[in-house]
Amino acid sequence: MFSHRFGNAPEALNPQWRARLSLEAAGARILDMTLANPTLAGIPYPEGIPALLNRPSVLRYRPSPRGKPETRAAIAAYYASRGPEVSAEDLILTASTSEAYAFLFKLLCDPGDEILIPIPGYPLFDALADLEHVKLVRYPLRRDTRWRADFGFLRSLVSTRCKALILVNPNNPTGHLADASEIRAYLDFAAEYGLALIVDEVFRDYLLGDRAFLPVASSGPLVFTLNGFSKMLGLPQLKLGWIHVGGAREAVQAALGHLEWIADAFLSVNTPVQDAAGDLLKLDRAVQTAILARLRANLATAERLAAESQCMRILRPEAGWYLVLDLRLDEEDESLAQELIETGRVYVYPGHLFGFEEGCRLVISLLGPETEFSEGLGRISALAAARAQSPRGAAPRQSADKD
Repeated sequence: MFSHRFGNAPEALNPQWRARLSLEAAGARILDMTLANPTLAGIPYPEGIPALLNRPSVLRYRPSPRGKPETRAAIAAYYASRGPEVSAEDLILTASTSEAYAFLFKLLCDPGDEILIPIPGYPLFDALADLEHVKLVRYPLRRDTRWRADFGFLRSLVSTRCKALILVNPNNPTGHLADASEIRAYLDFAAEYGLALIVDEVFRDYLLGDRAFLPVASSGPLVFTLNGFSKMLGLPQLKLGWIHVGGAREAVQAALGHLEWIADAFLSVNTPVQDAAGDLLKLDRAVQTAILARLRANLATAERLAAESQCMRILRPEAGWYLVLDLRLDEEDESLAQELIETGRVYVYPGHLFGFEEGCRLVISLLGPETEFSEGLGRISALAAARAQSPRGAAPRQSADKD
């Protein structure tokens, strides 16, 4: 009766989530170490945002498939204020970055075609690909002192059905930034194999170290760059994202024409957020400063607790909202995550959810309130230490990764 799209959909809630729901129903207090919604994390927002959405123009519907010209101009001005210049004419507005991916999969792929995607990576890609009947082919990111793509291995994955290569920069969840040589390698690889390059930049404004963010510019292969208000302004509820199209001019024009046709079929971007976009973008520094203060404070706490622990270390991110914990245990991360929720009342993501194939790794968010973050991470460290000394656990292992 139902579409084959649902062949890979999970039939039941994962064990950690079921345990959390049961405990919360019984009145237990759960420390959510995965909280990534800034509107629920106690982030201070500038006053006046609701008023920006209350304009007489919201009562007039004037659909524009690419997005209103004034909105696209405001986004182009934002980029110009940060360094790289983009043309408003090369932007297509979407309701979210997820929708942007869906549009691009429609644009580039027939059912059964392939997209190269990094692993570790964000699990939502699986659902987006399944909904478009697109196959994801995962290429590994290797870590020595930094995470990098293995382009030699990547070459072995390319088939005649491969249509695009995804670069998440900054990466989610590892938080690494691509340097100039890596960006050049991605562009050259895409050009060599006739692939489009899809660049996800949603965490570009949240730098946690000394490394600078480098945008991906192309005059060769088609490059589709994605971003939106969800992370940039910490406003996921306002539902505004976009695709910037770069590359050889003739190919850019053709891609924009096809994307406009797709967008016209949905007209999903609402009028209030488009009309308010210019004023909302003026709040970027205030919002990002508040979020960055939270991220850096929690990262400092994590570094301190990891330095005190014999069983836990952090894989330090260069940007973004997430943190990977490396627990030096010979144990499955899923069983550890299950015990954390059942006995520690701490909810975390097991690393395998993001595609970590080695070691015992957990993924947590840096966005939560500082007191709760510190308490939750302390419980994780304490449980790891107990497991290392327990007969059911093993002695702390030495990670193969280098600091």
